[in-house]
Amino acid sequence: MSGFKLACHLIQFGGEEKRDLEGVLRAVADTGWEGVEGLGAADAEELVAKATIARRFGLHAVNVHHSGGDAVESVKYNITLGNGAAEVPARARKDWGGDDPSHADFERAARSLDEVLAFCREHRIKGFHHAHLWTMIETVEDAERLLAAAPELWLLYDTGHLVAGRSDPLDVFRSERLRSRIGHVHLKDFHADDPATWNHHSSKFGERGRFAELGRGNMGLDVKAVMKGLESVGYDGWISVELDWPFPPKPAAEAAKANREYLRGLGY
Repeated sequence: MSGFKLACHLIQFGGEEKRDLEGVLRAVADTGWEGVEGLGAADAEELVAKATIARRFGLHAVNVHHSGGDAVESVKYNITLGNGAAEVPARARKDWGGDDPSHADFERAARSLDEVLAFCREHRIKGFHHAHLWTMIETVEDAERLLAAAPELWLLYDTGHLVAGRSDPLDVFRSERLRSRIGHVHLKDFHADDPATWNHHSSKFGERGRFAELGRGNMGLDVKAVMKGLESVGYDGWISVELDWPFPPKPAAEAAKANREYLRGLGY
């Protein structure tokens, strides 16, 4: 039996949660999610207020971030909420070698995370870096290189971005370095107008390629195999199902429901 938990990422609501947080959280809870990701807070008082509202709807707040961008404060927020992992700032590829970073670029990017990762180590929380286009982790190979340079770093395993980077997300489970270093998961699909010619460095994202509901992509993502892979490596953290930019073609609450029903159809 799987030990992971399922959350809905609020990015697909396009800011509606800032205008009507209770209404959005009610829609998420009614769909059957256990947690919610995408909440930000400027200070401890706002954190408590938002986490309290989420709890009222039976939702746990996952990977909460400091809205001012303070990395250590974000980690503190997640410690306070009892979360076992928190996101550290992604290293932008343009700052560390561009499209083809060298070994030295990966080493320098890793050293820039030493301070926040030391804080994570001291407080026994997993600091993870997002696998995300335009960052130092666009592919599975990139993840291996950055995590080799930063032994205390964990991976935010994002299926949509890995597929968009023309990488096979299942290779993470085949990697001795990565299979035991998954700190968080974003589960989403990807659709390209022409899968054969899609190139994340030259194709226009949002025009020629975009994220999709689970099962609606055309780049070969096997969602059930991903779930089985997570089970096989004993992953017991949160899986946030995300449908971000460009925003879903249907109302966000309907997209959240469709994704939850898709996972139920797979037995989750």
